[in-house]
Amino acid sequence: MEGVKGKIIVEVAERLHGRSDEEIFQFFMSTETFARKYAVSYELEGPMYLVLDNSIIQSFKHRASKPNRDLQALSYTAFTRFVTGWSDRETHLAVTPAALYEHMGRRGNITSAEAVNALEELQLYFSDTGLCMTWIGFKSVEALVEVLAAVHADDMYLTQYFKKIEGMSWKRDLKAPFGVKIPSGIAYGEIPDDLPLKYFDAWYVKFVLASRVERAIIQQSQHNLDALPIGSGPMAEALADLNNFNRKGALLGLGDIDMLQVCDGSRQYQQKAGYVLVGQTLDDTLADVLSHRHSYIESMGVEFGTPDTESQIKDMVNFMFSKPFSEHEKRADRIWPKLKDFMGAIATACKNASMNSTHSQ
Repeated sequence: MEGVKGKIIVEVAERLHGRSDEEIFQFFMSTETFARKYAVSYELEGPMYLVLDNSIIQSFKHRASKPNRDLQALSYTAFTRFVTGWSDRETHLAVTPAALYEHMGRRGNITSAEAVNALEELQLYFSDTGLCMTWIGFKSVEALVEVLAAVHADDMYLTQYFKKIEGMSWKRDLKAPFGVKIPSGIAYGEIPDDLPLKYFDAWYVKFVLASRVERAIIQQSQHNLDALPIGSGPMAEALADLNNFNRKGALLGLGDIDMLQVCDGSRQYQQKAGYVLVGQTLDDTLADVLSHRHSYIESMGVEFGTPDTESQIKDMVNFMFSKPFSEHEKRADRIWPKLKDFMGAIATACKNASMNSTHSQ
């Protein structure tokens, strides 16, 4: 391990040479964020797939021409040294069709040759990480071309649907016979469960859309001081910020919805899939949403006054005393000391880079 530590200290210090202290600190924090999130996900069982979103792909794609992108790519590469040098878990990079679609410029009629070329490009971009790349959501090039066409169709549909939602008036009188009507409840009632989507999961799209509607209701329904709107909390606020429109009118954040539906930690815990899909992003809002959904706590409540209230209480008590998280805790005990050791090496590298940069001025 000492040999691995020494090697990464030298490598990182050399790659940071000439960077300002502010940039070195930015690198350190970004690397620590990726490594810490990996450690949290390590507590789940099975091989780990680091699902890349477009923000990271763009950093590697443009690192040669943009110093800030290069710094981002460097922090991610440094994090992968933690995976290959400190972690004992089988880990791969992974790309979804939606991320590939964004990487290819969000267009229709993508050919097999173009898709293969894009896949080869991504493998080349990330070759320095030392991690193998896998693909999620397709098993052949022919299947990929079909899925990319489905993503494009959803892109066209959702762009128009989001615009329609944005253009509507959401002013409501929230006064109710007892108390106030809750905006989130109104919002969920306004979005259908069966949006005609070919690739995206209608439940997650509704989840995001309802949060936007909830925010619009809150913003537009402040007129009755006796029935002021009540928001459902930070999760809904973060979801409402996921999507927007660029100057050309294209819907931004399409890949964020994809990342949410693929890497939902709460769902993965409940389904016990036997593998772990970990969202990788440089986008603070998406990272916030994913962290909100990274809960291992199974929701267990009791409905009082029903025929099976007593059995519900027994089930909840049994759950509380069954040590449901003991395996997670064992895995946590393995990975967190390694994370501390790795970040110590990164801190040393950053210190050396800072000193070398100061001396060379």
